[in-house]
Amino acid sequence: MTIPPNTPAAHTDDTHHITNLFNELQTAFAEQDATKFDQHFTNDVIFTAVNGMRLTGWQALHTYHRERLTHHTHNIQTWYEIEHITFPHPNIAIVFFRQPITTPHHQRTNVGTWILIKQNHQWHITAGQNTNVTPT
Repeated sequence: MTIPPNTPAAHTDDTHHITNLFNELQTAFAEQDATKFDQHFTNDVIFTAVNGMRLTGWQALHTYHRERLTHHTHNIQTWYEIEHITFPHPNIAIVFFRQPITTPHHQRTNVGTWILIKQNHQWHITAGQNTNVTPT
């Protein structure tokens, strides 16, 4: 994954760290490891999944991811394509991305808008909205 174009120079290091975070999410998904995946979320996360389910709090999100990664990710390949990152505050980032998903039977794409917060020099996901893109 590369740093998105038009990244302000003042945020190059932060963008690099956020890109690494998404690489770690991608690896955890491939390994079907919900604990590794969810270590990047805050305790008070609010997350809306592609099916419209709203999850409040780390434990609710982890329960959802554990079930999904254990029972629904076999033969799935996915990755993140960060399209843009904005920094409305030095410790807040909004990440806009695409997430192509392929299986032996079909392909689809999700788009996401996630809000990250920097705490103790580490970026964490505090809110997210994923949407399934309907093929045209």
